[in-house]
Formats: sequence, structure tokens, C-alpha cells
Amino acid sequence: MTTPQQLLQEADRCVKCGLCLPHCPTYRLNLDEGDSPRGRISLIQAWVGSGITSRALHHHLDRCLGCLACESACPSGVQYGDLIDGVRELDHRSESLLRGILLKMASGLPYRGGTGRLLHLLQRSGITRLARWGPGRLRRLSNLLPALDAVSPLKPRYPAVGHRRAIVGLFTGCVARITERSALDAAIQVLNNLGADVVVPPQQRCCGAMHLHSGDTRTAEHLADINRQAFGTEPLDAVLYLASGCGAQLEDYGRFGGTLNAPCMEISHYLDTIDWPETLEIKPLDRRVLVHGPCSLRHSLKGEKEPGKLLARIPGIELTLMPDVGCCGAAGSYLVSQPSTADALRRRTLDAVWDDNPEILVTSNTGCALHIAAGLNEDGLLVEVMHPVELLARQIR
Repeated sequence: MTTPQQLLQEADRCVKCGLCLPHCPTYRLNLDEGDSPRGRISLIQAWVGSGITSRALHHHLDRCLGCLACESACPSGVQYGDLIDGVRELDHRSESLLRGILLKMASGLPYRGGTGRLLHLLQRSGITRLARWGPGRLRRLSNLLPALDAVSPLKPRYPAVGHRRAIVGLFTGCVARITERSALDAAIQVLNNLGADVVVPPQQRCCGAMHLHSGDTRTAEHLADINRQAFGTEPLDAVLYLASGCGAQLEDYGRFGGTLNAPCMEISHYLDTIDWPETLEIKPLDRRVLVHGPCSLRHSLKGEKEPGKLLARIPGIELTLMPDVGCCGAAGSYLVSQPSTADALRRRTLDAVWDDNPEILVTSNTGCALHIAAGLNEDGLLVEVMHPVELLARQIR
């Protein structure tokens, strides 16, 4: 439990130099000091230290994406992420009922058998199109949801092809179990072909990132306990994740009293560091591919170059790394809770795609993939959006 004294102690480390300002997406968007990191830290100091509160104060704090670009730029090493999460924890009682329900549904329903199939059937029947005439958030969720396939439940274990070289656990994430099932299947396929048994514990649950960043630390800690137990039933060489937003949370489980029982690694990094069988053949790909770097991969995990390094193994591929244009606006539940700001921030990312004109865009975070794909669809730009491991799986014979 974060205390007010801890928040004030960390906030006082900020000297208000302003070097973070050019890196903050919301400040760059509207040049409002209240939407800058140092502005928000000042508001935190005023609220926690002096009891000053107002609707405008919480409006500025709520508009923070938690992208942590400011942490990467801060010469004093201020832990801004802990500050914004801490103040949301103290103010958690003000969380809206609707947002709490949406969070519970998004993080819980994907683990219930048949949820994906039900959504597939609803899409096929045309009922989901009615949501486009419903309330704003329901309409937005409908537009974000991609076309879903009817898929079978994930198995607890997928054995390696040929000689077994490793045993790895696969963290599926919550939303990704439905929206990125093809990427999860691709990861299993690639890992099996590289000689790894893939364990997918059915007991695993949401990583807890959305809960932590919404101030519900107790639920985040509970989910961490569940996942530690789920991946602790047998020795594993690594626990792999596809979504960098989940990975940043998994790798920070130490804050809740203990880490997972095996090294936690982003799948592109893991695949690029292990030995590949000499018999494995990768088909050439004559396509222009743009690599998007999610904020969580860039700032929290410091691994934005890993997907590009992995895909460079594909002969003939034309790879381009998207320039750092700032957060795309997805940021967990932000794309639903702050829709107008999220869409305005996404515009920079979409413009970068227009400038590059790729045939395929790869990104390593589920929310980014949904948000960017929806924007490209609205723009009428025909670019296939997928996870890097999904593209790699297509090219492995």
C-alpha cells in the first residue's frame, strides 16, 4: 500500500527542470502545463500534501497515459510511474462504476470457456453491428474488435517437434486470448519447431497491469499470486509473453513479494537469443514491413529493437523501424476511457504509417494493435497489422 509520505518523498525529487516536456505525448498535444509530467507532479504534491482538490486536478491526472517516456528522459531518475500509480491507488474510491465493470469484463471474460466462440457467433449473426448505434463506449469497443475466428480452447501443453531443447511457459494475456489468438498459435508453432515444449497453464489469469494503473493494487497483487502459482507447477526455462504491456507488469511482480519461478522474457528477444536447428528453413518475403515500438517495450522493457532483429532473419524482407512519434494512445484501457485524446495521439502514428506506406505493420502489444488497426481502417489504408511472431511463423517451412 502506497502512503502519502512515500508519494511526497518521490515527488520532491523532481526539480521541475522541464526536460521531460518534449517527450510527454499529452503535453505535446495541447501544450498545457497541467498535462505535463512536472505539472502532474505539482498537482500530486498539492493534492497529497495540502489536500487541494478539484475536478480539473483529477482531469489532468486521469489524462496521463503512463507511457513512461518522461522517465526515460528524466536526468534525476524520478520514478514517475510509481507516482501516478500511487496517487490513483489513494484515489481509487473515485473510480467510476462503469469503468470498473468494463475492466472486470475485459480481464475476466476471456478466461471463461466459450467467450471467444460466442463473440464469433455474434459477429457472424450481425448482432454486434447494432452496437454501432449504442452508447459511445459500447460503439467504440465494437469498432475496436477485429473479425474473430471460431477457435478451439488452448491446450495445457504443446510438445516440441523432434528433439526437445527447452520447456517454456506461455503467458497468453486476457484480451489477446480473443483478439490475437492467431498470434498465440503462431508463437506455439514457432517454439515447437525450434524444439520447445510449450506449457500454457489453464490457471493463469490477467497480468494485473490495467488494475494497477487504475489504482486497484489489491486485485493486481491477487492476480500476481495466481500467476506465480500457475507457472510454478514445473521447472521452466522461461516464461514468455507476446504483449509488452503484460510483460512490463510480469517483470515487475517483485513489487508484490515475488517473481515468477523462471526468467520472464519477451518472445522476440527469446527467439533471437536461442540456437535454431540447422534444418529449419525460412521462406523469403518480398514485402515492406514497418515495425512499431510500443511504449511499454521502448521505455519499461528497453527492448524496442528486438522484434526488428528477429524479423531480419527473414530473407528478402524490407524492414523499417517506425520513428518515435510518441504513444499511439492505446495505453491499456485509455483508448476507451479517454477516447478523444487517444484518437488525437493516434494521429501521429497513423501519419507515420502513411509516410512509410508499408504492406505490413508489426507491433508487440495487443492494445496498440487494436487501436492502430481501427485507425487504419477508418483512414482506408490497407495495411495488415500483426504480431512479429505471426509474420515469422508464416515464413517457417
